[in-house]
Amino acid sequence: MEIIPAIMVGFGLFIIFYTAIRNEKAVNDLIFQKNIIFAILLVGIGAYILFSGVSASLLRMKFIGLVLALFGFFLTFKFPYCGAYNRGMDGTAMFFGIIIFIVGLIVLIF
Repeated sequence: MEIIPAIMVGFGLFIIFYTAIRNEKAVNDLIFQKNIIFAILLVGIGAYILFSGVSASLLRMKFIGLVLALFGFFLTFKFPYCGAYNRGMDGTAMFFGIIIFIVGLIVLIF
């Protein structure tokens, strides 16, 4: 039964992407504003239906896992190549980044 709210969220995000990013019309266009409002409503209602049966502690743990995974990804792939300022930290950042990334993925998935 979670397929209907997931479709609503996906369709809303698709409308936002297609209308706002791919379309180059002016923002003050009435159809543009109606599409964005409809898409935001779709995403909001779908997310509410999708996450209403999930406990707050589970959502908090998944959010923490997502933040840890993104931070670990940043440390592993982006931080070591920032320039001469971080010259001696590339190995250390990659080491800790891989550990934080794996822990974040474990918390996010399980």
